Amino acid sequence: MLSRALAQLESLREPLTADLPIADLEKFEVDWKQALGRAMVAPLTGADARRLAALHRDIGLLPKYKSYAIKASSPLGYSIFLQEPGKGFSFQQHRHHKVEIFHVLEALPGAFALLCTLDEWTAGYDAAAFSHWLDGSSDHPLYEQWRIPLSAGDVICLETTGIVHTVIGCILEEFATASTDMVDRLHDQNAGDPIPGSYQRESVLHRLRTLPSPPTSQRIVTPGRLRQALPRTGFTGGEIVTLGEVPGLDASRLRLESGRLSPPRESGDQALALFTSRADARLLLGTAEEMRHGDPPALELPRGTATMIPPGMRYTLAALGAEVEVSLHAIRPDVALAEL
Repeated sequence: MLSRALAQLESLREPLTADLPIADLEKFEVDWKQALGRAMVAPLTGADARRLAALHRDIGLLPKYKSYAIKASSPLGYSIFLQEPGKGFSFQQHRHHKVEIFHVLEALPGAFALLCTLDEWTAGYDAAAFSHWLDGSSDHPLYEQWRIPLSAGDVICLETTGIVHTVIGCILEEFATASTDMVDRLHDQNAGDPIPGSYQRESVLHRLRTLPSPPTSQRIVTPGRLRQALPRTGFTGGEIVTLGEVPGLDASRLRLESGRLSPPRESGDQALALFTSRADARLLLGTAEEMRHGDPPALELPRGTATMIPPGMRYTLAALGAEVEVSLHAIRPDVALAEL
């Protein structure tokens, strides 16, 4: 079963790296997830894990083009959104099991989030009044209560379904329990808007290599819109900050000084999606025995690339030149692939 799953994954390399409309790309993404699911329930050798990691790196995040943003996503639920100024998600709530964590990498002028309960939305929403408030042609005290101005480093955790939300005008990373849309669009300001003709894979890859990195990160606590410092764990040559934890998912960001190596880490029963920013990194990945002897082949991770680590593996990360940051999305495969 493992050999068939790995062969199927290799056969998907070409279509997954093509510029395709979302509907077409997500058909191949479903095949990718199904093959991943079969591969990750099988006993894996270190060589198998490195093969999966290298394939994910070579395919990268899948560019999905929307009228308001480019979404570059991993099959495990990690995504980067490159939103247009003043544009963003529809005002929505999740129907099913999808929960998520947003981390703002850059807040464009006027960036904001909106959060309220579904009951509050149902009681206070009027389509015409909301549209006028959204385009700035009228004030509305209730909608202003739901609005949260955003800054770089802000973190929003949606720990349950039934929360009406959006994020507007940001470059952000999303840690979610599913990579595809699973939403009720309650107010869709983007309906009918065309997809910009400039969106294409090569430009996306360039932008992923040049993403900003906020110097600090802080969680927005509601109600009250208070900012709360996030816990950091230091080690020789770096630190790791926990961005958030929601049911079935952990999100963190690891920083390494130039030339430094992270302490050994274990994936346990989770799969990990990794994204490298600021500089190039190197991944040492293998079984406990391989890592004990320090002899697994290294996987190069140029800045702006993603990879994955299956459950049951050990790994370390190294900064090759300048200071590097790695986003870590840790999720059980049965959670990430539950939509199938």
